[in-house]
Order: sequence, then C-alpha cells, then structure tokens
Amino acid sequence: MPARSGAVRNLLRLVSVLRVLLPEYRTLRRHTKGTADNAAPARFTASLVALGPTYVKLGQVLSTRPDLMPQAYVDALASLQEHGPEVSAQVIDVAIRSELGKPVEKLFATFERKPVAAASLAQVHKATLHDGAVVAVKVQRPDLDRLVARDLDAMEAGLGWLYRLFPRRMQRTNLRAFLAEFRRYTHQELDFSQEGRVVDRFRANFADRDDVKFPTVYRSHSGQRVLTMGWVEGLRLHDAVRSLDAEAKHRLVTRLVDVMLQMFVSDGLFHADLHPGNILFHRDGTFTLLDFGMVGELTPLQRDRFILYWFAVVQRQTRRAFHHFKSQTHMLPGANEGAFLARFTGLAEKFYTSRLSEMSFTKVYLDMMMAGYEHGFVFPSELMLHAKALTTAETLIFVLAPEARFEQLSQPFIAREYAARAGSMDLLKRRFTQIVPEFLLLGELLPTQALDETWDWEATVDVFDELREHLGGTARRALESGGFWQALVERHAQMALKATPLAVPVSDLMKQAWDRYYELEPTVAIQPTLGAVFSTHAAALMLAMHRTLLRHGVAAAESHRLIYDIGWSVYRQMAEPPLLVASAFTRDPRKRLKLATDLFRSFPFGPPSYEWRDVASLDGAIAFDCVKCPVAEFFASHDASELCMQTFCRLDYPLAQMWGGELRRCGTIASGAKHCDFRWYPLRRRADGGASPAASQRPDLNGE
Repeated sequence: MPARSGAVRNLLRLVSVLRVLLPEYRTLRRHTKGTADNAAPARFTASLVALGPTYVKLGQVLSTRPDLMPQAYVDALASLQEHGPEVSAQVIDVAIRSELGKPVEKLFATFERKPVAAASLAQVHKATLHDGAVVAVKVQRPDLDRLVARDLDAMEAGLGWLYRLFPRRMQRTNLRAFLAEFRRYTHQELDFSQEGRVVDRFRANFADRDDVKFPTVYRSHSGQRVLTMGWVEGLRLHDAVRSLDAEAKHRLVTRLVDVMLQMFVSDGLFHADLHPGNILFHRDGTFTLLDFGMVGELTPLQRDRFILYWFAVVQRQTRRAFHHFKSQTHMLPGANEGAFLARFTGLAEKFYTSRLSEMSFTKVYLDMMMAGYEHGFVFPSELMLHAKALTTAETLIFVLAPEARFEQLSQPFIAREYAARAGSMDLLKRRFTQIVPEFLLLGELLPTQALDETWDWEATVDVFDELREHLGGTARRALESGGFWQALVERHAQMALKATPLAVPVSDLMKQAWDRYYELEPTVAIQPTLGAVFSTHAAALMLAMHRTLLRHGVAAAESHRLIYDIGWSVYRQMAEPPLLVASAFTRDPRKRLKLATDLFRSFPFGPPSYEWRDVASLDGAIAFDCVKCPVAEFFASHDASELCMQTFCRLDYPLAQMWGGELRRCGTIASGAKHCDFRWYPLRRRADGGASPAASQRPDLNGE
C-alpha cells in the first residue's frame, strides 16, 4: 500500500509540474529551431521559481549546461544563482533555533532581519557575534528535505516511464546520468556542514599563498542547515576596475590566473561559479572567494588530459587535441565521430584566426564539448561544470584586461605544472609498475582506461621487491653464462651462418664457438677502459668463431667473409649513435664526419687503451693515426693477424660510407705497419646525383 500511494503521489506531482512546464518546453523547442520568443527564457525561469526550490536548483544546474540549453536560456537561468523568494524573519528564527538549539538573540549580538541574498535553498543574513565578529549567516529554507525528496522521486518515476515508452530515443540521451548527478549534487548542498568542510579544503589547498582568502567558518554557530562564516568587505569587480591603476590590474590578473589554474588543474577542487558576485577585491591586491555552494572536482586523469589538450591546442595540433578530448567522452548509440572531428577542427581553426572578442580559449573548450554532445559524445558532468566554470572565471580576467589571452597568461603555469607532474619520482615509479609487466611479457602498452588511479601501493612495493630479487638473479645467471654476448651477437651470427652450407646445425656450431671463446678468454689482457674491454673480447669471440668454422671444413677465406658479415652487422649499430649526434648539429659533410670520428675515438676506441695521433692534411682529409691497438696485439699474440686484417680492419670502410665519406689507408698495425692510418674524405653530391670526394683523388695504397 505505501508503494502504491508513493506512485500516486509521484504521478500527481508530475501532472502539476507538466502542466506548468509543457508549454515552456514547446516554446523551448521552437527557440532551438530558430523561432525566437524573447520573453520565453524569463518566463521559463519564473516557472521554475513557482515550482519550488528543487526546480530552482534544477534551473541553476541547467545554467551551467549550455550543451543542453540555448544561450539565452542559460543567461536567464543564471539569475537564479543569487535571486530567489525571501523567507520571513519568523521562519528564519525557528530554523536557527531548531538547528543550533538556541534562539537568535542568544547566539548573536545583532541579526539583520532583511536578507542580503536569497537563493533556492537558503538565504543569507548579516549578523554580529557576541565577541564583535561580523558574520554572514546562511539559513536553509524550511521543509526542504521533504520537498526535494518529493520532486526527485517524481522526476525519477517520470524518467522511468519515458524509457519504457520511448526506449530507442531515450538511449540517445544522457538523462539518467544527469538526474543521478543532480540528485547527488542537491543532497550534498542540503548539508551546509559539507559546504563548511569544502571551504576548509580550499583554505588548506591555498595555505602557502597570501593573495587569495576564504571566509572563516564558525563551527560553534553552524550545523547541517545553518552555516555561519566571517563577513567580508571589499570591492566588487567593476569598482576594482575603476579604482586600480594599470600596474595593479596587471598584477591582479596574473594572480587570478594563477589561482584559477591551481584550482582547475593542480588541485582538481574548483569553485564552479566564480562570477563577479562571488569575489571581492581588496586594496592591498588580494581577493576573497565567496559562496561555495557550487563546486566541482576532477580526477587526476581528467586534469592530465586537460593539460595535454592545452599543449596540443596552443601548438595547433588539432588531431592530438581531439584525441585527448574524445578520450573523456561516452559514445551514445549512433554517434558520428567524423562529424564531431570536422566540427572540432572548424572550431579550432576559428579560434586560431579569431580576435579575442570573438572566441577565447575557454569558450572554444566549452563549444567543443557542446559539439561533441550534438554528435553523440557525452562528457562527464564534472567536465561540463569545469568548462562552464572556466568560461565564467575567465570573464573576470577580461573585465580587468580586455586584450588578455588566457592561453598566453596560463602558459607559465601549465608548463610548471606539467614539469612538476611529469617529473615526479612518485609518478614515474607508479607508471613503471603499471606499464612494464605487460610490456615485457606481451609486448603491449596498456590503454589509459586499463590503468588504475589508486591501488595498494604497499603491495606493489612488496611484489616489485620480489621481482627485483628474482630478476637480478636471472640477469646474473644470464651474464655469467655468456648472456651478454649471446644477446648482442647470436641473432647476427645466426642470420649469416644459416645462408652457408655447414656440416653441423648452426646451434651446435654456436655452442662450440662459445666453448672455445671461454677457453680463449683468459688470454685477453685486462684493459683500463670499458670500450677496450668490449673490443678485445669481441676479438676473442671472432677468433673462437674462426677456429670453429675451420674445424668444420669451412675455408679460411669463407670464414673471414662470414665473420666480417657478422662483425659489420653489429658494428653498424654501434656506428649509428655518433652519426645521429653529429647530424643533430650540422649538415656540413666534413664537419659531420669530423664529429662522428671524434666520438668513436672517445668510445669505444678511447685512450689509454688506444693511442691516437692527429695528422695535418693539405687535401681536406680528416687525418689521424692509431699508434696502439689492443685488438691487433691480441690477434698477433695468437698468430691470427690475417684474421684481424680481413675482419676488424676492413670494417672501417663501410663505416666511412655510412657516415657520408670515404676511407683511404696505406697500412695497419695488423699488416705489419707501425700504425693504422685513417684518412677520411667527406663526399659531396655531384650534379648528376652521384657522390664524389671533397678532396682531390688519391690512390688507395692499401689494396683492400
């Protein structure tokens, strides 16, 4: 029986509401189709006031949703933020005594009966505490809990009937999510103690700043339905514009942008209705924010997306901006991504070419959200509130500095915030633990929606401590068993050897080569540089491979060719970084060749293991000699200098070509000369597209 009576009550309330709103809805539909009725927005606003506080609150919320309402309606509904019907002084007295347990005269030394502001849920009175403190007392309207619950239940019942009657059409809307958000938001506002806690959160967020202030909350005179805060005197926006000089306005604008972006980007907790009536300016350059009944909060991911969207827009990277924008939406059935992208691109181009008076950064941000909604992409309500709050707050800046551009003023802050977030060691550790496991096992990077914002970090630390211990042991065992050389050389050796007829499988031949390497390795002299350690042990590996190939009937010349091919496959990878570094600084062929060879002479062929001597050149060559080579010494000690000449010494010729030059040489230490001479000639492009040495031709005396 109670359920049936509740259904009847909901039906009766819906009928009374529809009787008032259906004519206004028809007018609204005609307005959206271009048939304007200038009086319609004001009439719609008055109808909401007549229906009671829940519908006044609904109007306030709709005033922040230009994706749902035409701009003329948004402007008219904005008047509900401050103006509502007054409640009598007797009702206010009863409400205060009921909530705080004492009559008004016991709680306050003075109490002005005429309210200074009246809104949908409460009205504000100026008063004085017995200690002399001047305060603003916000008192909730009577019987709100019952009235709001009645209307919200009726709305939900009506919405349920619409989904049953028009299921396909209703799937294209986001009304259920909107109503759920409206219910949550309204119940939150009914608890004034929650607003007091929000003010304290803002004060804590800005504790290290002295340029923005927040009213003091008097807990002893506050409760769920009464909120007492310090009274604030100051200049309204237009008074500040008239009384402040240009320099003071500039400082004020900079501070406002900084405070706004701290709310909207850094903290995530933002004042959602920062219009001129909710901020007071002081002559010392500070300002106070008022009325925290409408606030919003963004997740860290949403704030990160906004930063990346900002980066993309200011760099005119429209597709990148669209990616971050669309990633935050929910696609409705039948959504048209192509049309959304086209509209998004058009708005971006208009922003890039417009004057400030036509389209600002925050206005285009909001317009893009509205375009998404038109094409079936719904943004979370907190993001819509964020966009509307940004445009409202930006208005303050434009009044103080009409020629300012938000994206320019915000650039230092956004850059600083990005650096702080991206460079955070905590963030880097968290990203590492989220991304590396899947990447190592599956070779895939998790999409953003698969990354959790919060998790058990202590458990993560424990797991990765275990992983580090086991992975460390695995790495040690791999290195001890030749894992370093196998990772570096095995793939290149396999490719070269598979193309050659052999008497044994390649895997068996490689195993024998590794065994022979570890027999030779003790004869490799300890070198003072890491580069020389690498090159001399590479020489030992080459010798081991050569002897293994000879043992299996491969001719010496063919063995030289195979080992040369393997060596060049590895060597060319080592040669790429010096070329890239050199190319980053210059396009001049000679200068690039000089930088690359200098880098190679530093690593891996650096002194004191290798000794170099610069040589003067008259023909444009980059000339120097190697007078000490530990690789040649190793091969000579094993009577294998011919192998050195046919492999190691020959690798520098294709290296020169790779670096855009030509190497000419008379002899090497391995061939019996006293030094290895290097004469590098940069190549220049001929008119026919070929290449020619920059210097005069010289005979190649090396004979290689």
